[in-house]
Amino acid sequence: MAGINIKSKLFVDALIVNAASFVEKAGFFIANIIIARYLSLEHFGEYSTALAYATFFSLMTDIGINVTLIRALNLESKFINEHFTNAFVTKITLAAVMYIIMAVSLYFTNYNRDVVFLTLIFGVVRISNEFMRTYYSVDEARQNFLFPSLVNSIYVMFFLAGIIAVVILKGNYFHLAYVRLGVVFLFIVFLSHRIFRTFKFVFNADLCNKFIRSAIPFSTIAVLWNLILRTNAIIISFMVGTTKVGIFTNSMLFLDTLSIIPINLRKITLPVLYRALEQNDRMKFQFSFDILSKYFCIISFYLTLVFILFAKDIIMIIFGKKYLDSIYILQILSCAIPFIFNIASIIIVGLDKQSVLSNILVITTVVNIAANVILIHFFDLTGAAIAIVITYWLIFVLGHVYLKVYEKLKMRNVVTWNVWYLIISTTTAALFLCTSLKNYNIIIGLPVVSLVYFILTVVFVLRKDDMRIIREILRI
Repeated sequence: MAGINIKSKLFVDALIVNAASFVEKAGFFIANIIIARYLSLEHFGEYSTALAYATFFSLMTDIGINVTLIRALNLESKFINEHFTNAFVTKITLAAVMYIIMAVSLYFTNYNRDVVFLTLIFGVVRISNEFMRTYYSVDEARQNFLFPSLVNSIYVMFFLAGIIAVVILKGNYFHLAYVRLGVVFLFIVFLSHRIFRTFKFVFNADLCNKFIRSAIPFSTIAVLWNLILRTNAIIISFMVGTTKVGIFTNSMLFLDTLSIIPINLRKITLPVLYRALEQNDRMKFQFSFDILSKYFCIISFYLTLVFILFAKDIIMIIFGKKYLDSIYILQILSCAIPFIFNIASIIIVGLDKQSVLSNILVITTVVNIAANVILIHFFDLTGAAIAIVITYWLIFVLGHVYLKVYEKLKMRNVVTWNVWYLIISTTTAALFLCTSLKNYNIIIGLPVVSLVYFILTVVFVLRKDDMRIIREILRI
């Protein structure tokens, strides 16, 4: 019964977090569509460049603080005030330092005056967003996912409403930036008022040093992830111009949206894995690794198949004819989806082996930057997309190799499922492309592809144990 209750709790938490994340991602996705269609190709490229540049520096204000805070509040709950104080002081110090560095660095870019000014505005917006996430981490540490999910959903709705208002009133991209600034300021005031009613500022030098030392592995991970995920657009802007950043961003938006699924799973799973580590329950790690890897394969290969087969329809319907160059980029990027759904990284953090993940990310960061510079030089945006696929593939492979060699987790099932879904996906694509179905658009083609994929999954992959686990989670 205890196992069933844990799985049911995970299901409810997953439902709340994923519902809120769907609202968040859907809201920002719709906003991006509106902005991309509203602005000219050149202006959207400048807008995307400014946002990407500001996001790169703002993410450096986290450097693992949120994850370290969750860990500290779970492992040392009697020092909650001290740990929150450490997190807040560290965060605000980093915010000031990174904003100054960002502002100074803009002097050395070749961006025009409008892009520079937009970047300065977005710098405040994105740093404020990171403060919001730190506030949310307090609730997530207590496995209270409802409040942050609800508040963040409301925030997104306010943001989307502001974007629509700017478009209706025929504003420019500066007005779009000011709307984001106004909305985030409103919510920062609200969340700050709430959080400061709960916590007191209590500074303890020893605990502060301990907190910072604990954050170092997470910090390294956060910085490296930032370099991996955010340098592409910046390198593109330097090498081939800001206009092409918008084309790449529209394709990359789909991967960013889908990545919220493993990110949310990490939020929900880590507290459970930390308790399993404390209890030395190694079986729970193997179980989590096996079952989640299987379901990740089902989802990720299906999504890859859909984006490869229907990229043209998706781009045309969502962004319009002026973004035709995004079609091929999206098809290449979709090959990274199975590697983005990477349970190995979650398990490594759950085992408290952040230094291992850091080492993996050091290698892939070097590969990512080198691949971007070289491949963009020779293949333009296609090279940037290939660099993304190579990077995620390398993280995926190195993580699984570590778990196999050093943590002795069994890999047979994972390898089997990946092979099966490569076969199932290829078979489904062949049936679609080698018949008259390829002449139909996404409205007819997608249901047929989904049906074939589902039938092959039921026949060759799903077993009675899968249905039993699902029934236990749902308490059927």
